[in-house]
Amino acid sequence: MPVDRANYPGIPADFPIAEIPGALAGAHPKIGLVEEGGKFYATGTSPSEVAQAFDVCEDLVTQMVPYCQRKLTERNGDQTATLRAAFQGLLKKNWCTADQSRWIIAKTAERLDWSLTPSPFEL
Repeated sequence: MPVDRANYPGIPADFPIAEIPGALAGAHPKIGLVEEGGKFYATGTSPSEVAQAFDVCEDLVTQMVPYCQRKLTERNGDQTATLRAAFQGLLKKNWCTADQSRWIIAKTAERLDWSLTPSPFEL
């Protein structure tokens, strides 16, 4: 289902927005929704949930920039290997979704002016 970006002011167009799967008890089919501002959203896609996720991810980008700069020497100056290791670390920690982890690493590379070629996302 396409996301109407007008519902998310201040959130960059490239920031991943995806519903969080959930389970609801009971015999009858159900759908988990969040009501906000008179509208209903799939869990994880309400404006306040997306804003909170964006704030967390933006904070992680801010932390990843100096972290990757420090770790670059351990990877013999290999920017791709440094970004790949940082990406794998984010995935293991489960602080955010895999798509959000990719966004964090892409923004980190952008701020460091590092190339994403070859891709650090190939595991």
